[in-house]
Amino acid sequence: MNQEAINFDKNLALFYFAYRAFSKTADDLVENYGISKVHRRILFFVARMPGLTVNELLTVLDISKQALNKPMQELLQKEWLVTKPNEADKRSKRIYLTAQGKNIDAQISEAQKEKMKTIFQQTGDPTGEAWTNVMTEYAKETGTDFIERIT
Repeated sequence: MNQEAINFDKNLALFYFAYRAFSKTADDLVENYGISKVHRRILFFVARMPGLTVNELLTVLDISKQALNKPMQELLQKEWLVTKPNEADKRSKRIYLTAQGKNIDAQISEAQKEKMKTIFQQTGDPTGEAWTNVMTEYAKETGTDFIERIT
């Protein structure tokens, strides 16, 4: 297929609408827990990259310290997160999910994972390999350090 035959405007719009649908699944569950999207993003990335420092989390989320502070403190108070000393740099701490935090993340993520599995099957890509390749190339534009840490 040549480049002219691909409707990039349509693909951009589809990407936007797909993201909205993907996010809505989690957003509905987030509301049930009385947390915001920022809380969810913190849980999500700490679950997939345990041991992030606060500065690394700021980079991953692309938000300010001020925007992170309140939701982070709330998650610590709920005992969904815990911080531990950073052995490599005593000036910082590493962030981990507690068992309760892992459970909340799993509940919110499960619906998204199931929908993703269904769509991969419907599109003839049951392993999601083509989608993963496209998303990896996009993600590389933000740097590969964090991509390689995803568990």
